[in-house]
Amino acid sequence: MIPAYNEERRIEPVLRDYARYFQQHYRGDFQLVVVLNGCRDNTLAVVQRVARDFPLIGVLEFKEPIGKGGALIEGLKLAPLADLIGYVDADGASPPHAFHDLVKRTSEADCVIGSRWLRGAVLHQAQTRLRRVTSRCFHAIVEVLSGCTSRTPNARAR
Repeated sequence: MIPAYNEERRIEPVLRDYARYFQQHYRGDFQLVVVLNGCRDNTLAVVQRVARDFPLIGVLEFKEPIGKGGALIEGLKLAPLADLIGYVDADGASPPHAFHDLVKRTSEADCVIGSRWLRGAVLHQAQTRLRRVTSRCFHAIVEVLSGCTSRTPNARAR
C-alpha cells in the first residue's frame, strides 16, 4: 500500500518500479493499492494511467484529507483479503528490492519492519534535521512498546 497526498509529480516512477519489480521477482499474488488522502492535485489520474499498464495497481480514494495515519488505517482494512500487507511511501525512499527483502523475512517473525536506523542501512534520500529527530523519537517509542531493539542483531519479535 502507498498512502498518497498530492503526489502527482513523484508517484508514477514509484508505481512503475514496484509493479515491474514484483511482476518479475515475486511468484505470488501481488496488489499495490494507493490510498489517496484528500488529494487536491492530479494524483488520481496519474495512478489510473499507470494502472492501465499494470492491472495489479488499485486505488482507494478519500476526497477529504484523513492524514497519513488515516490513510494507513484505511489501507490496513484490506488485511483480511491478503496473506501479507505492508506499506511504502510515495517518495520512493524504499526501493522495491528492499521491500521484497522484508517480505522474504516474514517467516522469521509475526511482523517485520524496515528501518533507516539499522546498522548498514542505505538512505537513498536525505532527511531534514527535524524529520531525523522526530523519526528517531518515534523509533525509540516503538522499541519501548514492542520490547524489541534494532540494536540487537537478529532481534526477535514478541
